[in-house]
Amino acid sequence: MFIGQIGSTAILAAGDSADSSGFSAGSLLIPAAGVVLLIVGLVLRNRSKTTPVAAEEGGIPAETASSGLPKHTGTIVAVAGILILALGLVAGLTKSGAISAKDPELAVGNCVTATDYRGAQIGKIKPTACEDNSAVYELAASVKNGATCPDGKLRDAGYFVLTNGNNSLCFAPNVKVGSCYSMQPDVNQIAPIDCAAKNGTAITVQIGGRFDGTTDTNQCAIPAGATVTPQPARVVCWQPVAPVS
Repeated sequence: MFIGQIGSTAILAAGDSADSSGFSAGSLLIPAAGVVLLIVGLVLRNRSKTTPVAAEEGGIPAETASSGLPKHTGTIVAVAGILILALGLVAGLTKSGAISAKDPELAVGNCVTATDYRGAQIGKIKPTACEDNSAVYELAASVKNGATCPDGKLRDAGYFVLTNGNNSLCFAPNVKVGSCYSMQPDVNQIAPIDCAAKNGTAITVQIGGRFDGTTDTNQCAIPAGATVTPQPARVVCWQPVAPVS
């Protein structure tokens, strides 16, 4: 196989669970503190109403109840509780609105760009229209707990594979006939490039053919230079481009 890089697997860190658990805990603490303060304030306020206030000499009422707290402590604490509770509710609504407005979740059949594939975490990759020249990966399968891609492999698969150990994404090449792509040696990535551009230490390949709905590599002029994905059924014919001097 000419394009050996497809058989490697990129290891990523999972970042979603920590974010969501942090939000869940933090979003509950503020309203809970507000409720506690409101209850304490109401209790203190009721006590100040029912507890006799000692009179000072000369018949002038004292400013503190028998508990030793200022007269309006209960009211102040209750108001503070209401304000904190309102703040927590507003923050929670704002956060939930931001979550609902996030990028759509990646689904099988969606495509992603070389940039998003290279820099994103599983669960945070946004889809791009498959017609876009930069969207060079098409999600073929999403598997869990070490399950394999549709060709029965995870490492050395005919797919571009991203994994964090628990979840793996298998991408088929979404490339266009006649277009050229850059490949770094031993890196599980491709990116669009001008066929005549200098490419440093990377390899430039051109797509000699793409056949959907089949897995027959004999469709390619050089069958050994083909890659096959059974889902979606696709044969891609890769051919090297001579380095620009």
